[in-house]
Amino acid sequence: MTNLPRCSEAELEVLKTMTEFMRTSVWTGPGWPVEQLLLRWQRVAETAGDYRGGIDDFIYALTHRDALEVVMEKCPPASADVLKRLVSASDEQFRAATQDDGGKALSQFRKPSGTNWWYSRRPSTGPLGTYLDTGKYGT
Repeated sequence: MTNLPRCSEAELEVLKTMTEFMRTSVWTGPGWPVEQLLLRWQRVAETAGDYRGGIDDFIYALTHRDALEVVMEKCPPASADVLKRLVSASDEQFRAATQDDGGKALSQFRKPSGTNWWYSRRPSTGPLGTYLDTGKYGT
């Protein structure tokens, strides 16, 4: 498994410049590299339909999408457009692998505040989907 997101070399360079921008202009600490945030969101989107982690892991994984949203809002538009295009592909994959329940399933485990659309979705299949339906893993 690679530790780089699915993107071109040119896009990867843009992501790296976004990390530097965020570190020098926005974040108060080092923050996660933007390319790692994207990689983590890509992995969540790829595995959401058969998510094998627990509910806490799933909710934590969604925070990477939160961070990407902040980066897209704060970075210069030309760079943000590159990231938006890359994130959009994973967003569509995530939507296809999950169902919108208005946040009902996740709100049992997370207190919503300023909730983004990805918190209204939950896996409909796989171990986590089963758990959310029945309260039991692996049945």
